Amino acid sequence: MRLYELIQAYEFDEVMPVIVDMFPGTSKYEKPLKQAYDILLEMKPVASKKDIRYKILTAPNSDEQYMGAEDRDFDTTWEVCLGKNISREKGVDLTDIELVANTLVNICFIARHPKSFDNAYAELTKTQR
Repeated sequence: MRLYELIQAYEFDEVMPVIVDMFPGTSKYEKPLKQAYDILLEMKPVASKKDIRYKILTAPNSDEQYMGAEDRDFDTTWEVCLGKNISREKGVDLTDIELVANTLVNICFIARHPKSFDNAYAELTKTQR
């Protein structure tokens, strides 16, 4: 399934609680995350032959494992991310809505965002004092 199809299957209000569960402390970023979600819903996806592949990863300098996608899967524009196929390797038991939540956060922080997201990106990445 392509990312844009997966995103269109859910309302932001369904996705935000999943983001908060996956990334504790993110509830304060609901506004910029919603803005990102709304922008993604309006964008025209660019077809890509590359995947966003979820797999079992090992944390750097640790034996700790987690389910996720490589940062390089998101190292492109938002439009290209939307056109990528989402896949899960064996052993990854993330639900579709968990994939949406995780990809939204990764797109916000890793992918090259449109100018219309500049202020929201600054809010997401500002240093906490």
